[in-house]
Amino acid sequence: MGIDNKKVVIVAAIVIAIVGIIITSVALQGQNSSSSSSINTTPPENYTQPSQDASKRLKIMATFYPLYEFSKAIVGDKADVDLFIPSGLEPHDWEPSARDLERLKDYQLLVYNSVTFEPYMDRIRDLGYDLKMVEAAKGIMLDQDPHVWLDPVLAKEQVRIIRDAITSMDEENSRYYDGNARAYMARLDELHAKFEEGLRECERREFITLHGAYNYLASRYGLEQITIAGLEPEHDIPAAKIREIIDMARKHGIDVVYAEEGIDDRLVRALAEEINAKVLTLSPIEVLDDEDLEEGKTYITKMEENLANLRIGLGCR
Repeated sequence: MGIDNKKVVIVAAIVIAIVGIIITSVALQGQNSSSSSSINTTPPENYTQPSQDASKRLKIMATFYPLYEFSKAIVGDKADVDLFIPSGLEPHDWEPSARDLERLKDYQLLVYNSVTFEPYMDRIRDLGYDLKMVEAAKGIMLDQDPHVWLDPVLAKEQVRIIRDAITSMDEENSRYYDGNARAYMARLDELHAKFEEGLRECERREFITLHGAYNYLASRYGLEQITIAGLEPEHDIPAAKIREIIDMARKHGIDVVYAEEGIDDRLVRALAEEINAKVLTLSPIEVLDDEDLEEGKTYITKMEENLANLRIGLGCR
């Protein structure tokens, strides 16, 4: 065979090979296309399409500090909790401004204690916001006394009420919330046990405080509260009332008078001077100031401080 004929044969072989490769490639593509068209694109029965609202976190507003801490303990990292009454302000005399009320538009749940303690609740209802409101002292408050959180046993009830309200709005995380609530309630059980043990053996059961915030606590642990003012920390106290308290202090051998943080203590100190007593703090835990928060204080630690100061005033062993 001549050289020219050999070249023709080689070229023909190359062409045939290329055509074969093209035909094979087309055939494979057809098979893949057929296979793809047979894939089932219907989601399985147990598949849940992500909701457009899945990224939205529940936003909760709590009126004052104890309810804020209870709510935060329950939701953990699954929801957001904010404080309605600004840090450091005394709740008894506080009224929300128009700007404060405007803030509530962005929240789904408002946790408050009672209309006795937060009388502006009717103003909030009249706003017509899509806002669920839960009364944390409902069914456990007696004689219009709102200070139920100062009894660890009743504080547990408040945690339950708040938990139920939160889980009703976010059922997807209900087990998580319930677990957190149970863990926090266990800490309240421990706090209750400390009060029972710490106040069991004392020289006296009577104590003097500025305003009547401790009826529930006194009733729980067999104490008697003697108040300078009533359920609110008033300052215009009749002279006859002061004289009566002085007589009771001397009768029971009381040598400690309790003041409160954030409240003018001049009357307390004048009374203490009259009966030769010292002044200690008994906190109603209605507010934690910036210093408290910076030091990492909580409802639990503030209650433990109350116990320590009560033991001094009552002469407990």
